Amino acid sequence: MVMPWTANPQCAGSIPALASKKQSFLHSFMQFLEQFLEMMLAERGVAKNSILSYRRDLLDFNSFLAKHKLEELSVKDSDVNKFIEELALSKISARSINRKISTLKNYYNFLISENHTTYNPSLLVDLPRYHAKLPTFLLIEEIQTLLKCCNQDDSPEGLRLNAMIHLLYASGMRVSELVSVKLADIASGNNFNLIRKSFLITGKGNKERIVVISDQARTVMERYLKIRELFCSKKDSKSQIYFFTSNSKQGYMTRQNFALLLKKACINAGLDPELISPHTLRHSFASHLLEGGADLRVIQELLGHSDISTTQIYTHLQTSHLKKTLQQFHPLEKKLKKF
Repeated sequence: MVMPWTANPQCAGSIPALASKKQSFLHSFMQFLEQFLEMMLAERGVAKNSILSYRRDLLDFNSFLAKHKLEELSVKDSDVNKFIEELALSKISARSINRKISTLKNYYNFLISENHTTYNPSLLVDLPRYHAKLPTFLLIEEIQTLLKCCNQDDSPEGLRLNAMIHLLYASGMRVSELVSVKLADIASGNNFNLIRKSFLITGKGNKERIVVISDQARTVMERYLKIRELFCSKKDSKSQIYFFTSNSKQGYMTRQNFALLLKKACINAGLDPELISPHTLRHSFASHLLEGGADLRVIQELLGHSDISTTQIYTHLQTSHLKKTLQQFHPLEKKLKKF
């Protein structure tokens, strides 16, 4: 990877001292960076996608340090505030800025724990405010329309996609959990020809939870199971391991490919593809459970949320829905609109 502060090779001979200083600075920072990422992965069980985000955030901060000739162990609150200002000027969203500063907080706490420094400069800074968007979800009727449309496609690709959509909505799994589920975890029988009523998965933070599948979803998945071998690569043993197998490098259908196929399915069903993503189905699962009277703690467990406050956003969603319903149907609201 070529870093933004790397010297031009043609000019390297003219400024050897400066190049040497930059290399020394880079080595010191990257050494701490890799140690931090290894700790987050091994000790805290952070997902690989989150590790990639941490790396990008810290490399952005490192570019800022190199630009202003700052040493990471001598950074002050004012420097972090300046970093925030520059991010804002670059049209970085408030949400992304908050995430980057959260990464910095974790990073400097790690440096303190390793006795590299005694101060965290990211604790007392002015963060931009942002309003968390309520998760989008489909109405039950829209879900039924989507599933009915998918049920009509009997091609191997259609059976696989139908099984994925049914499982995602029936379980509320994360898309990363869905695509990487293994055959041995979800299927039983001598020839793996039956779908289990429940199975164990490992989610964020290496936390295990039980996934329960409805009878309707199991029926759809068993239809796919009969033709699953068509997607298995004879050369690659990886594809034999995963339930939603493919010829991709990973051995299973990628998140990006599934998201694209889901949008195509929505178009076929007459739904707006711009409003629907794999995460929309997860949100729909939780929202419909809450609407049906399920306990919030149960939904938390099914979703794999470590904190109940994360699950509580669905109560805000229901409140918003109730307000719209009241404004639309209550007789007093209708009279007020006339005035």
